[in-house]
Order: sequence, then C-alpha cells, then structure tokens
Amino acid sequence: MLLNPILLLLLQYIQSFDCANIIVQPVSINTTLNSTVVFCCEAVADIVTFRINNQSAIDETVIANGFTISTFNNGGTRRAELQAIAYDHNNNTNISCAATTFTPVVVQHSDTVLLMIQGPLDDVSNLNYTIINGSSVLLTWTAPYTLDNVPITGYYIVVNELESSTTNNTNITLSTSDVNPCVFNNASVSPMNDVGIGSPNSISFYYERVPFSNFAISVTPVVERQLVLLYITIDVSTICEGEYPNNIAATIMTTNNTIISSTSISTIQVNDDMMITGIVTIPNNLSTFMVNVSLSNSGGEFLPTPPFVFGVVGPVTNVTSSIDCTSITITWKAPTVDNGISIEYYNLSIYDDVIDQLLMSVPVYNTSYQFVDNNLFIYRYAYVITGVNVLGEGISTRATFSYQRVPRSANETTVSVELEFAQELIIKFSIHLLGMLMCTGEAPNSATVAVQCNGSGSIYSNSYMLKYTNQPSNITGLALVPLNQQCNFSVVFSNNAGSSKPFVIPLDTFHPYPTNDITTTTQLLSPTTQLLSPTSTPASTSLNAIAIITPAVLGAIIIILLLIILILVCIVISYKKKENRSVSFQQQAPVVTSYNEAYQFNTLMINNNNNPAYEEIKLT
Repeated sequence: MLLNPILLLLLQYIQSFDCANIIVQPVSINTTLNSTVVFCCEAVADIVTFRINNQSAIDETVIANGFTISTFNNGGTRRAELQAIAYDHNNNTNISCAATTFTPVVVQHSDTVLLMIQGPLDDVSNLNYTIINGSSVLLTWTAPYTLDNVPITGYYIVVNELESSTTNNTNITLSTSDVNPCVFNNASVSPMNDVGIGSPNSISFYYERVPFSNFAISVTPVVERQLVLLYITIDVSTICEGEYPNNIAATIMTTNNTIISSTSISTIQVNDDMMITGIVTIPNNLSTFMVNVSLSNSGGEFLPTPPFVFGVVGPVTNVTSSIDCTSITITWKAPTVDNGISIEYYNLSIYDDVIDQLLMSVPVYNTSYQFVDNNLFIYRYAYVITGVNVLGEGISTRATFSYQRVPRSANETTVSVELEFAQELIIKFSIHLLGMLMCTGEAPNSATVAVQCNGSGSIYSNSYMLKYTNQPSNITGLALVPLNQQCNFSVVFSNNAGSSKPFVIPLDTFHPYPTNDITTTTQLLSPTTQLLSPTSTPASTSLNAIAIITPAVLGAIIIILLLIILILVCIVISYKKKENRSVSFQQQAPVVTSYNEAYQFNTLMINNNNNPAYEEIKLT
C-alpha cells in the first residue's frame, strides 16, 4: 500500500517535466505606421506558434494582412518570431503564442499582447504667442498625444508660407528686421515623427511698434449709483493694428500732482466703431482732479498725452436780461468745459431781490430762459445760475436786474372825481391802482394828489406811500374847493425810475350851487370798467379814506352841533311842561263821554268786561 503513493508522485514529476513551458512571453509593441516589428515567444515544447486575433499565424488571411511566422529549435527550446508590418488595419491587433507537447498532449498559451500603431501626429494644442518686443514673437504650444515609445522627432514651423524652420522644443522665437505693423503674419506649427509631418496648427499676429501719428483720446466721467466711472476712449481708426495699445494706465491725481489711485487695463478690445474703451472706477468724493492716461504696446511707451482735468462746473458769464412788458428773458454764456465733460443742465433760481424771497427754481437745458411775470409789483429780480455735470453742482453766478420804469399816467378809467356842496364845495376823489398797471416795473411807490386854483393857489396836496398787497383797493380822499375859481385836480405816480405825466381834471366850480341844506352832487368823471393786463395778477394797496377838513369848516361844524343840541334841550323842556299841565286838568274836571254803539252791541251779545271795544273815548 505504501508503494502506490510513491509511484504516483514519481509519475506526476515525470509528466511535469515533459509538459510545455513558455519561458519568453511576447510583449506589446507600439510602432509607427508602415514600420515592421517582431514579436518573440520561447518555450520548452514540441511546437511553438502564434495566434493573431485568435487566428493561426499560418492562415492565408493573416499572412495577407502582413504577418509572417518563423520558428527555431535550439536544443529542445523552441523560439517563434512573428514579423508584423504596421499597416493601418493592423492597429490594436491581439497577439498571443501557444506551446504544445505531444506526450502528453499539453497546450500552454501566453499572455495576449497588442500591436498598436501610431500614425501621423495630431496638431499641437495651446498655440499662443507673446510679443517680446516690437520685432520678436515667442510662439509656445503643447505637444500632441503619441504612443509610448513612439517619439515626436521635432516640430516644423512655417511663417507666412515662406520661411520654415524646425525645433525639438515646444517653443520658438520668431524675429524680423523689418517691422510692419500693418501686415498680418501667420505662423503654423506641425509635429513630426517617423511617419512624417503631422497636422498643423496656425496662429496670426502683428509685429508691434509705437505709432508715429497722433490719435484721439477722450475721458468721460459717468456716475452710476454711488460710483464714478471714467470711460477712456481711444480712436484707433487712423493707425494699424500693430500700433494698437495693449495696455492703458490711468493715474488719478489731485491738482498738485498727488497720486490718488492708479489702474491698469490690459484687456483691450476694439469695437465696430474702431474704438478702444476702458473703464476705471474712481472715488466718488472728488470735486476737482486730473487723469493722466498713458498707453503702451510691445513696441514701447506711447508719446505722453496732456492730463485731463475734471471738476465742478465753473461760473457762467455774460448774464443778460431783457423784458417785453411781462415777458422776461435771461441769457448767459456757458463756462469753459475741460476735456469734453458736458454740462447736463443749469439750476436757475429766481428771487424777489427786494425782500430776498425765492420765487421759483427750475432746471434749464440751454443758456436762456423766459418766464412771464405774474406779479407786476415785483420790479427787481435776482437770478442764481449754477451749472451741473456728473460730478454735481458747480460754482453759482448771481445777477440782479431792475426792471423798474416810469409809471404810466392815470386816466379816465382809473380816476373818478365828484363835487358835492354841503355848506361848502367838497371834492371827493378815488384812484384805482390796478387799473393803470400793464407791464412789469411800472408799479408806483407813491401817488401825489393835488388841487390847484388860479385864485387860491395850491389848496390841497398830499402824497400817498403805496404798499402792495394781494387785494385791489383805491386811494380815496376829500378836499374843500373854493367856488368860482378855475381849479384843476391832478394825479402823479412816482417810483425810483421817475414820475408819470400828471393826469389833470378841470373842476367846474362856477355852478349855481343852491344855498339850502340839500346836498347836490356833480359827477365829473366816473370810473369805468377796470382795464388790466391779461398777464397781470391782481394785487393792490389798501388805503383808508382820509377826509381833509380845513379849520374853518371844523369850527362851523362845531357851532352847528351846539345849536342842534340847544334846540333839542328846549324842545324836551317844553314837552315836559305841557304834559304836566294836562295831568293836572284831568284830576280837577270830570271826563265827558259820548254814546258808543259798539258798547251797546257787545253788551247785548256777550257779557265780557275785557272787550277792548268797551273802553271809553276820552275827549280833550
């Protein structure tokens, strides 16, 4: 029983020694297109062969695809070599070898390996350029993908389809001695391997230089919410693209050249209007500042430009005013605007300069303004004009104009005069103020009323100081006029500009006035409908009527009053005495009555002692 296990182990050892054993495995090969490669496989076996995509290497189709197998025997070790041509259709071919023994029949397979074929290389990626100076350009790129152990042998560079060069690096510097900023240069880069030149990648650029000619630069501040933005605009329509600036530096300074902030703009884009625009944010608490703009490209620094000065709007000048009755026009000259910052509008404040009262404030979008004076009593106006730009209000200008002119004369529609006789001849006059106001500035400060006679001279003269209120009223008064003289009533209006022509009314004092106490009134001139300017607003002066009485008239009135009082006292005393005598007589004599029919009738009808018809009739 012990012999059987020993024999079994010996038999297994002998069998393992005679079985196929692969001692050299084939390995994967990466190669270039159309190249020839050899796969090897060694084994201790009776037969060693290859299989291609699970087909025998001696199949006609395999042989037709470019595969050829060769075998060699070296003292019991067999070696098989598979020669493969790297045709395009053989890419990613699976290859394995098999070792076979006949006694016993054992087949051992190797690992499966790949034949991978690298064709022409794809184009390089991330191709870019950097202008080193005006005449040199650095090209850089990233190598394309290639199979392991299939190297990129170099790069082929062509410039403007004329110049070519090669390099083993992923960058190259291109230079020229004739810089033309108006010529668009084209450079292509192609990778190379053993297959040949791969796909190209191209890039275009301009050689850069500083422009020789000037071009327009503008700086415009714009307020957006709480930010103040500077829009820097460059007109590049007159220069070549190789002369465009690729960097804009804006330095904000105070007027004494103290730097507040500095900003650089390197992202440059040209719009359809051939403009380059950059935006810079500045502090919003600046009232006056300077902006220094400097430009550059790879060719160097551009010529310096004068600084742009910004600030509040300066004062307007040459303020003038004209008037056409009630229409007032104000004009002025705009202040000088630095570097194109525009005045958005003007704040115009209008004051009554006499009492320094603000009447209205309006925005004006040009350099003139017209308004209608609705208050004809205001004759002096003050105008405060302030320019406004994006930075706020500027410096104000105050101008004062007086439109006062000589008042119009009174006329029949504004003056009425009455003559009354009551012991003496009295003149009553009434002067309507608003009736003579037509235009601004004609309002009087005072009115002088006078009565002159050829025999007595000036018998009455009085000046009324006029105060303007919102309600119309009259100047009224009284004066004694002598009879039978040639007398004139006159009115003169005055203000600071002068006096009106006297308005004169002749008085008829030769009338046969009655001598009794009945008052006779003669209407010389009656006021008619008030004539007002259609643009005027009613405003007037309220004056109390003033009765002017001479001392003689006052004494006569006092005497008359005393006589009236004395007569009344006498009448009262006489009446009292008469009443007392009547009462005494009634007490001494009986009352005589007469027959009353009403009494008889009512006595028959009712018995009522309270009937009023019953009372006795007293005889005197």
